[in-house]
This record gives sequence, C-alpha cells and structure tokens, in this order.
Amino acid sequence: MKIQTVRDITLILIDEERYIAVSCDSCGGIGEKEKDVVKVSAQIAGEQTAKTVLSEIISIGAEPLMLSDGLAVEMEDTGRKIIEGIKNTINMLSKSSIHLTGSTEDNMKTVQTGMGITAIGMVEKANLKYNITNSSDLAVIIGEPLVGYDVVNNPDKVLDISDYEKIRGYSYIKEMIPIGSKGIGHEVNELCKYNNLSFNYKEKLDTNINKSAGPACCCVVTIEEKNYNKLKEEVKKPVEILGSFVNLEIRNLPKIKV
Repeated sequence: MKIQTVRDITLILIDEERYIAVSCDSCGGIGEKEKDVVKVSAQIAGEQTAKTVLSEIISIGAEPLMLSDGLAVEMEDTGRKIIEGIKNTINMLSKSSIHLTGSTEDNMKTVQTGMGITAIGMVEKANLKYNITNSSDLAVIIGEPLVGYDVVNNPDKVLDISDYEKIRGYSYIKEMIPIGSKGIGHEVNELCKYNNLSFNYKEKLDTNINKSAGPACCCVVTIEEKNYNKLKEEVKKPVEILGSFVNLEIRNLPKIKV
C-alpha cells in the first residue's frame, strides 16, 4: 500500500484508480470555557474546525465521506454544542453525505476547550487536483486571512464550506489551497516547489501574505488569466490577484517571514 503526503493531506492508494484522502486539524483555547483565550460559542469553534478539514479534502478534488471528532471536553454541554457546530458545517454541503463519529472527555473536568477533527474522503486519480499549475497561470486569493475574533466579526470576508464546494466545482479552477496558520506566502512557495515554477508577485498587494488565515478563512486558486473576470463575477467574497507563475529562471519572490 502506497502512502504519501500532499500538502496537508495524506493520500493512501487503495487500487489502481483511487486514493483515500485524510486531513486533520486541531483547535484549542477557543470557546466558552474559563481558560479559553478567544471567547466564542462552542458551536462556532466546531463549525470552523470542521470547515478547515473539509476544505482540504474538497480542494484536492476528493469527496468527503466521514468526520471523526476527538473532543477534549465533556459531552454536556460543551461537547454537544461543538457537535452541533460540526453538523451545521456538514449540512452546508449539497454534494456529499458525511458520517460523523467521535468521542468526548467525561472522566476529567476541563477548563479550556480543545478538539481534533479528522476528515476522510475518496478521490479518483483522474480527479486529483494537484501539480497541474503552469507557467503564466495566475494565483488568486479568495477571502481574507483572518484569525481570532476577526473571523466572527467579518463573515463577509471569510470563506465557508459551501464557498469551497462551489469554487471547486468551477471547471476552470486548477489548484485550490486553503490557507491556514503559515500564511499565503508559504502556500505560494509550496505551489512553486511541486510545480517546478517561480512566482512574480504584483508590485502592490492589499492582502498580507504573511498573516495567519486561521480556520481556512481564505484560499489560493490557480487559473488561466482569461478566467479571472469570470471568477470575480461568480464569487461573492473578496478576490485579488497575487501575481503569476513563471519559469524557474525568472524569480521575484519576496522574503517570507517564518
């Protein structure tokens, strides 16, 4: 059995035509408990963490099949609220039927919210959206990099899971990368590495490419330049061209903070 890591996803080859795709994410200190740093409802914490793992599965071209939640909180009432949030995210998908399983911590009293969620999906080799970006393609950011309270205060700038599902369905979208804590610049560099390309950023960007995007609040997509106006018309969240991919001998990459 062949197992490999592609971006933040583990791919398991199960036969000549198909992969199992696995994605995971964690969330800590965000919720309603005494020691939580960001005070939001447990439902929101569940919604956003579920969105993060599902966005990875959908973006690679896979169909999500199952979510498994490991909740480091009691079932009543924090765990129940988180599960409600997870189900809210699942129910936003129109093309997938997802089974949910999981566990809670009912032996110890907890004073801070913590969870880990794993998503499992299936993808045919022919539908795998990886390593298909070419020289002269654009990198476009959809949504904005936000974290903490900014996520709940700016819903018009944050991608939800239905946005990911819709955008992935556009035939002209090549690769689609949800952005997390490492920021946009890191993911653009990764796109360059595995596509054997370089990247020229626009001289002036409105978007901070070094900032954490929290729970996949935005994503980078790669497209042919002729499709940019179509994308901008169809997507209702902020859209900005970051720059274009070029052959390796042409480089103009800014220094990325690590």
